[in-house]
Amino acid sequence: MSVRFRFLPPLAAKALVVGFLMAVLLLPIAQVENLVGERVGMRNLAAARVAESWGGAQTTAAVLLAIPVETTRKVVEQGIAGRETERTEVERNVLYVLPDTLNIVADAEPSYRTVGLYRTPVYLAHVQIEGSFVNRDFGFLLDSPQTAGQSREVKWDEARLLVLNSESRALRAVDELQVAGESAPVAADGYAGSAGISVRVPRAALRDGATVPFSMKLTLAGSSQITFLPLARKADIRMQSRWPHPKFEGAPAPLDPVVTDDGFTARWSVLEINRSFGQYWYDTQVNQGEPVEQAFARSGVGVTFYEPVDVYQRNYRAVHYAVLLIVITFLTFFLWEHVSGLAIHGMQYLMVGLALALFYLLLLALSEHLSFDLAYGLSAGALVALITAYLSGVLRSLRLALGAGAGLATLYVMLYWILRSEDYSLLMGALLLFAVLTILMIATRRVDWSRVSGRESRD
Repeated sequence: MSVRFRFLPPLAAKALVVGFLMAVLLLPIAQVENLVGERVGMRNLAAARVAESWGGAQTTAAVLLAIPVETTRKVVEQGIAGRETERTEVERNVLYVLPDTLNIVADAEPSYRTVGLYRTPVYLAHVQIEGSFVNRDFGFLLDSPQTAGQSREVKWDEARLLVLNSESRALRAVDELQVAGESAPVAADGYAGSAGISVRVPRAALRDGATVPFSMKLTLAGSSQITFLPLARKADIRMQSRWPHPKFEGAPAPLDPVVTDDGFTARWSVLEINRSFGQYWYDTQVNQGEPVEQAFARSGVGVTFYEPVDVYQRNYRAVHYAVLLIVITFLTFFLWEHVSGLAIHGMQYLMVGLALALFYLLLLALSEHLSFDLAYGLSAGALVALITAYLSGVLRSLRLALGAGAGLATLYVMLYWILRSEDYSLLMGALLLFAVLTILMIATRRVDWSRVSGRESRD
């Protein structure tokens, strides 16, 4: 025993050495965890590049009727000399009206776009939209009473149908757009921070018809998420996709969604009473103090193309179990050493610990090029083989080294199943820890540690 530990019992001194080595190994483990975070950041940058070129998260299917209204007022002002002057003010407002019915049918074709090592889920969505406006929601404009000093003029010829989408570049095609049974040229437009398209609405349909029907087909390119704005008195949305892991967003929740390994189908039914604003408003506020952007943001429903446990999430979770596996391995060696009488030097503890830490770096590197399952198998197999070969020399017994290797392999098989499970990982991790502790306690329940320590002192 070193002179620095001459006042400590040998067992306590060795425990301090092992504990110090565990603390030292936290440094490479922390470096690996930071590296995983760095790779996640690079993956996010790659996803941002895909969103810039292909299309990002899309919010679509907001259909509005925009009718300009001009109010003319005569204002009489009195000058300094008491002379009255009259001038005319013209105020222009836009009335925005929501449809009475809105039916949306969407089919999103998922795929991946790759930037370097990183791939991002993208989709090409075919969205069919149809519905109708009813005259009673804007019919009050037909009565434009003249009052003293004020008159109102409705610009029926400038009325337009707006179809909003979060990004204009995401629109790949607009087909079969009809309003009141007529086709018209499509122009770029926008409103409330969203891009989109617009088309002129026939004057006769607004003034003479009871309803203004519309229909269209949109093709959208996006990534990660698609959101629909069910802005109508009654909106019905149906969506399907081959993506097997949807995460439904917004409220209300979809009615009876069906999710299988082959994809999903979902349906939303949204009523006017499910939102906080009415069927029409002027300009940029749906209610007093409530901007249109905020109201729209709270109204969306849709789907995130979710990857339940991706490569980096699994690597993060694996690193979080690193300390536990090192503690279990060192504790087993420590008990084995002092019960069997086989001496294991502190440097040999450190070598085994570094090999355990290197496993997570190897796993991260391989999982970026191979499937996670194969990367895990290769990393764990290489680690177990390395430690087994090393222990065969340390313990001078192939049988004992194979036993230690088998125990280590069992630990990594258990860790693999923990990482594969999303819902039960905490339960399985707790059960693993309890099982290992139970085995160690039962195996050493008859050990007289005072005699072990005394024997080492005499040695």
